[in-house]
Amino acid sequence: MPGRLLCLALLAAFLLVGCAGRTVDLKSADTNEGKELFVPKCGQCHTLQDAATVGTVGPNLDDAFFSARNQAGFDESTFFQITLDQMHLAAPPMPRFDEGPQRLAEQQLVDIAGYVASVAGKPTQAAGTTGATGTSGATGTTTAP
Repeated sequence: MPGRLLCLALLAAFLLVGCAGRTVDLKSADTNEGKELFVPKCGQCHTLQDAATVGTVGPNLDDAFFSARNQAGFDESTFFQITLDQMHLAAPPMPRFDEGPQRLAEQQLVDIAGYVASVAGKPTQAAGTTGATGTSGATGTTTAP
């Protein structure tokens, strides 16, 4: 329970600090492309069930977003903005995706953020389906974890 409260506090802080003034539309995210980018660029550090990644350096994104999504009622647009801002603003040791050899185009960052927002903290997908869809971030049939 204390971990969940910490997660909610961190999400609130990111919203207040990181999202100020940024208006990028979640609808422009291609979540299929985002998943393709997430696995090699982010999956080495982050665990995300839908991507089948088990990184241990960064936070487990399912755990980080689960309580906020399921208990606090935050929606995908909130997770999208937090994820996008973290890719832009995070200090080391997380790679800076907006400069240097790790640089990704803005649309690629939007795609990754849209993908993470569409699946992080949600129950795992049924066999043969994927959490990512064409553009909107809607998911397929889910089953309990």
